Amino acid sequence: MQLFSQNKSNKKRFIIAAIIILFIIIVSGCYEGHGLEPEPPAGEIRGQVEFVGQWPDSTREVRVAVLKEYPVGISHTNILKLFNFVQNNYVADSDTIPRGSQYYNYSLELPPGEYAWILVVWFPDISNYFLGVKELGAYYEDPEQDYPSLVTINAGETVRGLDIRADFSNVYNEDPFFKK
Repeated sequence: MQLFSQNKSNKKRFIIAAIIILFIIIVSGCYEGHGLEPEPPAGEIRGQVEFVGQWPDSTREVRVAVLKEYPVGISHTNILKLFNFVQNNYVADSDTIPRGSQYYNYSLELPPGEYAWILVVWFPDISNYFLGVKELGAYYEDPEQDYPSLVTINAGETVRGLDIRADFSNVYNEDPFFKK
């Protein structure tokens, strides 16, 4: 009889130990430092693109694009450096803007942060179109600025009024970046 009651006692201890271990596992799974923090809600930018001039027949597509930085000091002649810059700073771009548009309202979701270059990009209708890409215009809060305006987006915030004047005459400039 004593063996049977000792067996029951061991069984109870095992169950209690299992419950304690299970409790520790569950509680440790709730620890906030495990790196699975939820992403902050995206922000949004909105604006209108006004197109100036005729759409060239050589247009493959036009889009609004967002990059973290502006390419200060990067020459269009150093294609590798320019390509690496775009690859490292690209954040998002719009759908293709319908050909022949005079105005285009855009809206892009972006992670919270600062963005230095919101621009309209023209892609030529050639096989290696990266070499012919041109900036048609960018967002300038003040038209007298030398560089496009820095835009800060907070989580869940919508920044409106980021209007851009896109000039098709820039397609014929040697430099791919818009110059005033």
